[in-house]
Amino acid sequence: MTEEVQYVAAAVLVFHEDRADLVQPAVDNGQGVPVTPVALADFLEKPAEHVSADSHVVVAAPTEALKSILELAREIGFSIGVLRSGHEKGIAGYLDLPADPAAAMELALRQNDQPMDLVRCNGEIVLVKAVVGWVPALDAQADAGFFGTLYRTFRRLLTMRPQPYTITTASGQVIRTAASGCMVTEPHRGDVATRLVGDQTSFRDGAATLIITSPFSLAGYLKFLGQVFLPGGNSRRLPNGTGFIKSPSLAIECNPPARVVVDGYREMSTPLEVECVPRCVRLNVGPRVEKESGSSEVVDKDTIKVDALPDEKEAAKSAGRRVPMFSYASEERFRDLFTSLRADARIDSIFVVLMLLSTLIAAIGLYLDSAAVIIGAMVLAPLMAPIVSMAMGILRANVSLIRDSAKKILAGVIIALLASALLSVIFAFKPVTGEMQGRLSPSLLDLGVAILSGIAGAYAKSYKEILQSLAGVAIAVALVPPLAVAGIGLGRLDFVFFTQAFLLFLTNLVGIVVAATLTFRVLGFSPAVRGRRSFVAVSLSLAAIAVPLYLTYDDIVQRSLFEQRMAQDRFLLNGKYVMVTGATLGRQAGGEKLLIVELLAREPLDRADLTELRHKILLYFEEDLQVQTEIRYAL
Repeated sequence: MTEEVQYVAAAVLVFHEDRADLVQPAVDNGQGVPVTPVALADFLEKPAEHVSADSHVVVAAPTEALKSILELAREIGFSIGVLRSGHEKGIAGYLDLPADPAAAMELALRQNDQPMDLVRCNGEIVLVKAVVGWVPALDAQADAGFFGTLYRTFRRLLTMRPQPYTITTASGQVIRTAASGCMVTEPHRGDVATRLVGDQTSFRDGAATLIITSPFSLAGYLKFLGQVFLPGGNSRRLPNGTGFIKSPSLAIECNPPARVVVDGYREMSTPLEVECVPRCVRLNVGPRVEKESGSSEVVDKDTIKVDALPDEKEAAKSAGRRVPMFSYASEERFRDLFTSLRADARIDSIFVVLMLLSTLIAAIGLYLDSAAVIIGAMVLAPLMAPIVSMAMGILRANVSLIRDSAKKILAGVIIALLASALLSVIFAFKPVTGEMQGRLSPSLLDLGVAILSGIAGAYAKSYKEILQSLAGVAIAVALVPPLAVAGIGLGRLDFVFFTQAFLLFLTNLVGIVVAATLTFRVLGFSPAVRGRRSFVAVSLSLAAIAVPLYLTYDDIVQRSLFEQRMAQDRFLLNGKYVMVTGATLGRQAGGEKLLIVELLAREPLDRADLTELRHKILLYFEEDLQVQTEIRYAL
């Protein structure tokens, strides 16, 4: 059963001259409430002549005038209803006022006023928000619009420099950090800040709410904006570089003093004294505000969530510096990761055993031409860890980490080459398989796999929750099988076999190091690539390796075009027609080109016919090559 709505016995309409059009509709209201209009100037000059503690005042005036009337309401005790001003959406959202004038009037005349807090900044009432410094996107005004907010946000982000802030709560707790700014905010429908902490604050909890922003990077803050603004984004979780404080009073200091803007128009500067006077005025509010504040209790202790902000040591480093494009994570913040990477760079018995086992399994899988066995070897292979450690060492110019990682990688390479070479001597009669052939022609595509694997490896190592994915990365990049093929070539004394396979390993190694170094940089593990000489040397190695890879890739493209052109071709051999149904161009183990041609013929072909076929095929090439034919006869 719906509860019957009660209305006040009488009301005073205090109106600004710009809202004189509301006077007659208020007097003729459909609720039958007697309304006495009073001009704003007259009311503020002699309020006692118009109202008492039992009165109800309906306000149709701008924000600044509303604040003056709220101060009078706190002193005298009368209740207030507010009519929405067309150009001030902030107040409408703050009190959940209806857009329809008749509905707003009906709400303003109800006998259902709610006790509300008043928050002051240096004595000025805050109805929506007070912005200290810059709080990109969160400090947007309600009427700014989506694109206007984004434009101002990007412009501020490009020039923003965090400054030292000292914030003292009512209990005397002191927070020192570096921030771009902070914001005293009141709950407001549709406001970004309210969506972040809306379930932790209320209109009558007796506490002021402060949001602090200290972006570690432009990229990180833009990611946060995506979470806030895009549909389905998680905007109820404070992002990295954002803090939240709730306290009955706050003292905010900034060096140098920061600009403060209250409710979008009143300007002042720090130091700022913030106080909350609990439940000191009575207002008619919309159903959302009434529901959200219905069970609120006055708090008597502070709520402080500043773990995502720079600590005092980090604040000293970042204060006054422009926010970087990518974040910088201190070693203290990621101590566990750096400890793990140092352990990954040291040679131990486990590494030696796993390296030996994975190489032998890979070599046997290559001889068996079994992809499943080779994948098993990739899972066991421990080479990915020291390569990722080397990338971090290059990024942070950590000589010991680079040296230890290089030693471990070199030890792994020697173990792999010797073990697979020994196996090739034992099984010298075994032929070259397709799995071996697949690792003898590295191209730019292999370099692409290495780079992507380096990104994935660094990313997986950086986050514990996805660390198990590192095995999948090792499978993708396949470090040990090329080494095993190179070792087999070494055991066979086949230089081309060895160099081609070892080139694939070097491609993987250098590609992973470069990509992982840059990925760690983007993830914020250093403000810059400190080991520039090492990084330049690795990058030059990558460029040098890319040359033969490009030539191989170009050879693959030309081979593909030749095979497509030659397929379905016809030859007249001594009066006999034959059709080419397929052609495959490759290389033999010694590096010599080999063309395998599939023919369809109606008459038997003799040696003279095949000699004529070879002569015509060689017209396609500038160099000699071996030709093999597979002939099928159509009856």
